[in-house]
Amino acid sequence: MPKSPRSGGRRAPWMDTVASRMTPAIKALVIANTAVYLMYVFVKEIRPVMLEHLAVGESMLREPWQPITAMFVHFDLLHIAFNMYALYYFGRLNEVAYTRADYLAIYLGAGLLGNALSLVLIPLNIQTGGASGAIFGLIGSYAARNRSGASMALALVYALFIFLASSGPGVNIYAHLFGIVGGFALGLLFTRIRGVE
Repeated sequence: MPKSPRSGGRRAPWMDTVASRMTPAIKALVIANTAVYLMYVFVKEIRPVMLEHLAVGESMLREPWQPITAMFVHFDLLHIAFNMYALYYFGRLNEVAYTRADYLAIYLGAGLLGNALSLVLIPLNIQTGGASGAIFGLIGSYAARNRSGASMALALVYALFIFLASSGPGVNIYAHLFGIVGGFALGLLFTRIRGVE
C-alpha cells in the first residue's frame, strides 16, 4: 500500500497529474518566476536591487534589459499565483498549437512589447513588473490560432473578462493590452508561416 505524502512516500496523485501536463518550457518559466519571487520575499537585502534594476522604471533608460527582466518580478503572492496558473493553463493550450520556439517567441515578444510601450504611457517613476503582459500574449495567440467561429469568440470573451477583472489601481493595463495585441499578431504570423489555416 502506498505511503501517504506526509509520511515521505509517493506524491499526491494531483501533483503527478499537474507535473505530467507541464511541458519543459512551461516548467522553466514557472521555476524562473517562482525563484525570483522567493528571492524578492525572503532575501530582503536584494529587494531594492531587484526593484531598481529588474522592474520597469526610470532606470530603464540606462538599463535596457528591464522590459525583459520585469516579466519575472512579482510583488505579492496573489500576483504570482494568478499569473502562474494562467501561464500553466494558456501555456498548455499554446504549446499544442505552436512549436516550442514559436511559443517562447510569443511569450517573450508579447511581454517585451507590453512592458516597452508601458514606458511611453505611464510615468517613469512608477515601477511595474509581472508576467501578465506575456500571459495576455498567450491569450492573444490562442485566439489567433483558433480564429474561426466559437473558438475565437470564446477566447476573446475570456480575454476581455480577464482584462476587466485585472484592471484597477496599481495594475499596468497597458502591458495587458499591448501584450494581447502582440500575442495575436505573432500568433497570426507563425500560423501563416507554418501554413496552418
